[in-house]
Amino acid sequence: MAIDEAHYKKWLTLDSAVIIVMWLALVISETYVAYYILHSVISQGLELPIALIGVYVLFLLLMFTINGLGCYKVWVSIKEHMYEMEYYG
Repeated sequence: MAIDEAHYKKWLTLDSAVIIVMWLALVISETYVAYYILHSVISQGLELPIALIGVYVLFLLLMFTINGLGCYKVWVSIKEHMYEMEYYG
């Protein structure tokens, strides 16, 4: 029995889109939380040291990177095992 490569590639593309949307949702929500915290502090008239803002930026970049690596690992796992998954068939 021959494997229909186009069928599997279509489902892999759809799964890839879901993973990208999930990563974007994480990025947007984490950015919003950081923005809300910084906005709340600044609206109270408090000044933030530049070092603290740098820590926030570093924290956001680490979250984006870690989430991105996690999503990439999920994609790699799906790609490796897509021929074994029943819902692809």
